[in-house]
Parts: sequence; C-alpha cells; structure tokens
Amino acid sequence: MNCRQDPAWTPFAEQLRSFDPRWSDLHNRLHRLREAWSGECAGQAISVNWGCVVEPDATAIELLLGLGEQDDASAIRLHLPTQALHALGLPVALDLHTLPGAMLLELALLSLIEPLERVTGQSIRCIDHADPTHAGLAAQACPLHLTTRVQFDGSFMPVALHLSVKAGEQVARWLDQHAASTPQALADLHLWLAVEVGEAELNVAELYSLNPGDVVMLDLWPAAQVRLMVNHRLCARASQDGTTLKLLETLMCVNFPKELSVSQAPTINPTPDGQSLDTRLDDLPLKMVCQAGSIELTLAQLRELGEGSLLSFTEQRQDSVDLMVNGRRVGLGQLVRIGPGLGVRVLSIATS
Repeated sequence: MNCRQDPAWTPFAEQLRSFDPRWSDLHNRLHRLREAWSGECAGQAISVNWGCVVEPDATAIELLLGLGEQDDASAIRLHLPTQALHALGLPVALDLHTLPGAMLLELALLSLIEPLERVTGQSIRCIDHADPTHAGLAAQACPLHLTTRVQFDGSFMPVALHLSVKAGEQVARWLDQHAASTPQALADLHLWLAVEVGEAELNVAELYSLNPGDVVMLDLWPAAQVRLMVNHRLCARASQDGTTLKLLETLMCVNFPKELSVSQAPTINPTPDGQSLDTRLDDLPLKMVCQAGSIELTLAQLRELGEGSLLSFTEQRQDSVDLMVNGRRVGLGQLVRIGPGLGVRVLSIATS
C-alpha cells in the first residue's frame, strides 16, 4: 500500500456528456425548479416548464437566434421539433436556414416574441446562417444547454436552447425576475430519530474486552432525560414518560471538534519505547451509546418539531437497549441502576 493517488479513471469516460466547470454555477441557476410560464403563440395557449430532463427530439431543427442589438448580440441555438412546425402551420420542407424561411418563422412566432421583447427589453431575431454579416454571431460558442418542456397545440414537446455564456447570463437573470424558483422541499423524505438514553467513554481495548454479563457505568445524565439524534448531526434533549417524549429544546447542530486541516502537518509526539501500533490503536477513544429505540419521521415533521413537541416511540423491550459505536450496533444491553447512577449490563456483544 502507498499514499500515491492514482489518476482518476471512469469507465466509458469518452462517451459521457461533458460539462465545463467554469459554467457549472450558471448551468445550475438555469436549471432551478421554477414556476411554469404561460402565454400565447399563434393564437393558441402555450406553457413552458423550465430546466427539464427530457430526451431531445431527433427530428429537431437547429435555428440561430440573435439576442440584443446586431453589434452586441449574443447567440442562442434553438432546437425546434418538427412537431412545432406543424403546430405553427409551417411546412416541414421549409428551409429555415435561409432568409425567407427565417422571416416566415419569425412571423409565425411574432405573438410570442413581442411580449418577450417587452419583458426583457431586448430584441430577439431569427438569423440567416448564410448572411456573412452574422458570421461572428454564428461562430459564438454555446456551452450552456437548457431543455424546456413546452405544452402547445394540445401536446408536449421538448425544446432545447443552446446558449452562449452572455445569453445564458441574461436568460438566468430574466428567469430569476419573472419565473420564481420553487425549490423542492423533500417534505416526504423519511429520516430516523434515534432515542439515546446513555453513553460511556471506552477505548478499543476496553470495548474488545467486554463479555456478556459485564456491567458498564454510564455517564451521568439528568433523571428521566434522553437525547434525540438525527443522522449524528442534529440533537435535542427530551424528557421521557414511558413511551412518550417531550422535547425540551429545538433540534440543534452537534458541536464536533475542529478537524485537522489537510494542509497542516500533524504534530508528532514521541511514543514510549516499545509501544507498538497495535497498542496505540487499542488506546483510541470510543463512545458507546445506549439506544432505546428510534422514531421514523418525514422531513416536514422534523421541521415542525420545537420545544414542547410530543413524540411517541415503541421501546424494543423494557430496559433493553442497542449498544452503538460509531453509528453501528455492536451488541445488546439492559439498563441497570448502579448506586445513584445508571449503567448497562451487556447481554450480547459482537466478537469481530
């Protein structure tokens, strides 16, 4: 084993779609979940769902649009399905790359283009590829791709926009202004709320030496209090009355010790003569947590929890707890009293 990192390798990498990391933030901004836009085109209602992941239409025709004044225009390559041409009343055989074809298309889309121009304050023109005066516009790279799902003429169709960086920035700004983002709340995402009733500090050697029947003293916690833990990141104290829990506070972030920066070299402390790596590993500190049960809640339900909230849970068995280390179950225990404090008697423990 060595510490040298091998170069990354991905199967079929040459066949994968490529994204330029320089524009990843702008790409994600264009693909935010947004309210659908509704309008009118060619006398028919039209609605546009933004940032969809749909298969491109193999029959789509690429059209060049100029956004803005001629001397400062930015390029948009519109991939229009032939289905849309039928809906607009244009013959499929029409060559849209010529000036007459571009003018006919622009005329058919006029009822859609004019309100967009009023909203954006920019002109939108269909460009003749063969016109040498637009050679600079035609040569603009369009690294940003935005696929929309358009409902028009009673059916849905994918319409893709390939945008230059300047056009992408303008479109993203207009979307932010006129198509409010609707972030996915993931309200139905299910998470587990662990009910922890005690813990003890052990090292690896002490954990390894535990046998069924052994008793471990737990850290002193307030009477009839438990700790609720979500994914080892959020926690709250709660009072327990049988299988009913009452939150004493809102969920808060767990404070973890500051991690050592990878740019910092660790401090080397001399070890006693003859101390092997195994010995040092045996001294590693661990925390054994006694988990009495868990509660499955949705993300929406977790958001509603606050001081005074009541929860009910089903205990595995009276006084029975799972012994957890680093989030993994290593054994089964039974809560016992040790003088004024609380302990756990080991019923079973993992041997490997």
